[in-house]
Amino acid sequence: MDSITRIKNFIHNSFPDWEIVNFSDYEEEIDFRKDWSELYRINNEEVILIAYTNISITGTDRAKPQLRVFLDEYKKPFYFAKKHQLRFYLFSIFTKDDEMARGLTNFNPKEYVISIETNLDTEGSRRDLRSIYDYANEKLNGRKFLKCTRANYKADINEASFIYIGTPDAPEKDTFEQFINIFDSRPYINSLQDTNKQSYNRSLSRDEIYNYHFYIEAIKSKPFLLLAGISGTGKSRIVREFAFKSCPNYLQDKDGTTPGNYCMIEVKPNWHDSTELLGYYSRLGSKPGYQFTKFVKFLVKAKMYPNVPFFVCLDEMNLAPVEQYFAEILSILETRKVVIGEDGNKTIKTEAIIDTEHFKALGKIGGFAPNFTDRDIYMKLYDIDTESDIDEAVGERIDLKTEGLTLPDNVVIIGTVNMDDTTHQFSRKVIDRAMTIEMNGGNLRNMFGGSKNLEYLPDEKQKEWQNVFTRRYVTADEVLEAHPNEAEELKDKLPSCLEQINMALKGTPFEVSYRVLNELTIMVGVMLDEGKELDDAIAQSVNNILLMKILPRIEGDAEMFALSREYKTKVGITYDNRLEWLKKLAPDIKETLTDTESGDDDTEEKADAVKEHQPTAKDKIQEMIDRLNNQEFTRFWP
Repeated sequence: MDSITRIKNFIHNSFPDWEIVNFSDYEEEIDFRKDWSELYRINNEEVILIAYTNISITGTDRAKPQLRVFLDEYKKPFYFAKKHQLRFYLFSIFTKDDEMARGLTNFNPKEYVISIETNLDTEGSRRDLRSIYDYANEKLNGRKFLKCTRANYKADINEASFIYIGTPDAPEKDTFEQFINIFDSRPYINSLQDTNKQSYNRSLSRDEIYNYHFYIEAIKSKPFLLLAGISGTGKSRIVREFAFKSCPNYLQDKDGTTPGNYCMIEVKPNWHDSTELLGYYSRLGSKPGYQFTKFVKFLVKAKMYPNVPFFVCLDEMNLAPVEQYFAEILSILETRKVVIGEDGNKTIKTEAIIDTEHFKALGKIGGFAPNFTDRDIYMKLYDIDTESDIDEAVGERIDLKTEGLTLPDNVVIIGTVNMDDTTHQFSRKVIDRAMTIEMNGGNLRNMFGGSKNLEYLPDEKQKEWQNVFTRRYVTADEVLEAHPNEAEELKDKLPSCLEQINMALKGTPFEVSYRVLNELTIMVGVMLDEGKELDDAIAQSVNNILLMKILPRIEGDAEMFALSREYKTKVGITYDNRLEWLKKLAPDIKETLTDTESGDDDTEEKADAVKEHQPTAKDKIQEMIDRLNNQEFTRFWP
């Protein structure tokens, strides 16, 4: 008996008073399979739509076979329910041979329906349920109901529930009936396309991320940050904080000093090409071959744990010319693209940083079997004999020897920089490709108690922080698709904002183009996902883009910023120089709690604390104007 038949029989036999409703009562023609979806009138009143899917098995020779569902066929009934505002349920149940349930020793999966609760309008073709079943195996402990969330498992499914229904000979309907009566899964509520006011993939409280929101918004917009500021302001420390907060138990060190998802790279003044960062081929020694660096090994490690954020801290990044030793990475960052894998999951991929030939050669040197995997390469590079915490499906991939090493989607590269006489200046090429954050000293009294931020967190908090850094967008078009109700306004307002800024910068080398517009749109999308109103999201994003991408490009003397009388007359402005014009264009930002409805008494105090650490664009432009007036020259950096 397959999964669909098992659940349909259970419902028909257990709830004879549920009336089957014809789809033709709503629409004359439907273009999906009626035998895989049914309409029921329950409680003599409400009509609900229940869809059924089979569980398929792959990897039958593994210790834990993969359990998969295919979701493509269920998007149309999902949209049908959404259109007619019906509650929608997608159920499956394990019905295969007991041998295929290897590893599920603490409960009988044939006695529990799994409810797949996700946004099908953003789903790929198939999803692996094994990690969800493994979580149930650990947590059910005889219970008849279990709710699972994305923080509990590795599958890219929003939520899932396990509901006890007994056996065909001894069915039990009470738990299932309670679930149907209580759980509201109406897709017109849950669909991401209609829930821009809801947080996307985040369960941390707003207070928990408040002091970090500026950094998180930048990371979710692009995985390359520059943290600038005077020495001792905590630039490298904040990278470690992020690693500590998101580091899972199996990557934690015993001493609690260096999370396994953190890598410090100390940049040396003599770096003039990429060999120190990316490695090189050597013919010297008894075993010539490619010399893999600490950075490359860390990227391979990150591929083994795709659901964990990995942080690279390039300390004192501009002690050497960044354009020389970091050129390949700057170019690779621009090749990022969202792709849908064979498992149906969306990932962001890039072109290769290290070619396949070097990993194939490593396999030969290591004496691997011909079918060696990415996991074998990882263990060889780190000189370890076994690693049980790597997901089996991930460990069995052969991407490194077929595609080469790409920049993993879960890696964030953060460079710390000091702008003084001992360091190199950044070209506009580098600033264009990074998110720049200037870290001021802030209130010195806020330092006390900060050591608590460099401690590992409990399991649930780790997973919540891991989700915080997940990136969803690479292109502006993806934002428009995710937020169709705001798409037209975004296409009108965002280019207009940058066009006005370009008018103020016209005739200088500081004008901006498509890349800045793309990343501005992504940042607005990130903020819409977090529940901001559209106008607030645009204002905050324009403020951030000015601070992170536009102002760091700007430098020059009074002549550079002067406006001719003819130009002022032509565009109808009265400003004395371009910076004053730019300041007028910068949005008015009031630093408040992310939750604008918060009634906490300390809201203003928190806002002042953040503003001490991170000024608004208007504040920064005024600082640059003051410097220009005093010194006849100005730039973003102090």
